[in-house]
Amino acid sequence: MGSASLRKKRDKYYARFYDKKQRPKRKELALYTTRKSVAKKKLRRMEEGWADGTFDPWAGGWLVDNETVSDAVDLFLDIKEKEGLQQSSIDSYRYKLGALVDELPPGLMVRHVTSGHLRPYIHSAEVSNATQRSRYRHVRAFFSWAVERGLADDSPIQDLKQPRKEETKQAFLDPEDIKTLLRAIDAHREMLEGEPGPTPHDTWLKNMIRVAVGTGLRRGELLNLRWADIDLEEGQLIVRHREDFTAKNGRERVVPLRGDALNVLQSVYDERQPIPGDPVFLDANDDPPKPDRVSKRFKFYVRKAKLEDREELSFHSCRHTTGSWLSMQGVPLRVISEILGHSSTQVTEKYSHLQPEVMERAMDETFGDVA
Repeated sequence: MGSASLRKKRDKYYARFYDKKQRPKRKELALYTTRKSVAKKKLRRMEEGWADGTFDPWAGGWLVDNETVSDAVDLFLDIKEKEGLQQSSIDSYRYKLGALVDELPPGLMVRHVTSGHLRPYIHSAEVSNATQRSRYRHVRAFFSWAVERGLADDSPIQDLKQPRKEETKQAFLDPEDIKTLLRAIDAHREMLEGEPGPTPHDTWLKNMIRVAVGTGLRRGELLNLRWADIDLEEGQLIVRHREDFTAKNGRERVVPLRGDALNVLQSVYDERQPIPGDPVFLDANDDPPKPDRVSKRFKFYVRKAKLEDREELSFHSCRHTTGSWLSMQGVPLRVISEILGHSSTQVTEKYSHLQPEVMERAMDETFGDVA
């Protein structure tokens, strides 16, 4: 048998094999990774397979495709990035599949994974129903890809019951909750000022919360906003598609800016004097905050503020707050649907139960004076 070595080209690693008995004498195979530690592990397995006859670089590689789950996840993520999947989705896959790898026996091959390996991770009683469903979707997509690529004969997840969505109330914030939450952010900073270690400066999060409540924009839509999308004089913003972002349901939309949301954006603009292409939301280091960081900091302060529904509240609850407040003001569902960018008014109907006093007022105004 010849020799094998690593080679790096354009930040990607390749395995180079040499055998003077072969034609050509050298063969190079992509390892689909930018991480040297991963590349070394892959090369070592290839060398072992070459030695025992299950791997032949000159005959297409593995005679029977065989990858560890860890290596397959790295390959899956590399391919999805090349296909142009949104970075937020890549990050979500990396987090969910990385957690799965941590749960599995080290070195487990993809084709040896069974439903018994997956069940404790997906149906864990320690996580919410929403997390169980999210884990199921991500793992299902990964194993569907593995089957298509020949890394597994069939998907082990097909033997698992898909977690059903639990009907729970949509938690939202009332005006006093918003004030309490914003005060908690300031209080935490003041408490840590002068103490050893970094002092959190989360004014950017306060601004995001206030704009989110005042517009109903999703987290990704807020982070995608550029100043060119905002017309402060006309009091409106546009949720736009970009090269690395597509609005949910594939629809761009115009959202009116009024009240606190408009005041926040005007204040930030006056302070920063940005150029049109600048992101609207930047953290204390002038970097766009990562989506997970937004959610984690929001949850941290919701708990600090000791809000009543703190375990049910998430950053997405700001959007539910917008819909709830509009509904309680008697705004028609069709209008709420347009503001929030729902695919149909059926999605918006979850807010209809929040306006009993509006219906009572309508009946009083129509029939209340009838003798």
